[in-house]
Amino acid sequence: MKKLHSLLLQKELSILHDEFSNKTEKLLGDSLWEVSADGSTHTREELCNWLRKKASDFRWQIKEFEVEGLADGLVLVTYWAKMSIPKVSESKGALHSSLWKKNARGAWQMVFHQATKVS
Repeated sequence: MKKLHSLLLQKELSILHDEFSNKTEKLLGDSLWEVSADGSTHTREELCNWLRKKASDFRWQIKEFEVEGLADGLVLVTYWAKMSIPKVSESKGALHSSLWKKNARGAWQMVFHQATKVS
């Protein structure tokens, strides 16, 4: 599980921090959708557009990263994140959860993501 923990942390950070590319897009499952911190929902296409447009220097601090196996080839990832660059967010951050599923080729893809603001 430790190897999977490191792998999925790297994938989450890659989605957040790397410039959008084919590599990034391959991490996102075809049926991916998100519930954002403001409660709105977003499709895979909307998420890809946001990732393409976000500033390439944005960075988030991540803590308390956990991976929980739910079924064969399906895991829940949870963590706390807060924007740290270009400036530290004045918010308390957000709790995040992602569902990662192995696709037919055996590659892990994010199929759901939710962020909940910490008050």
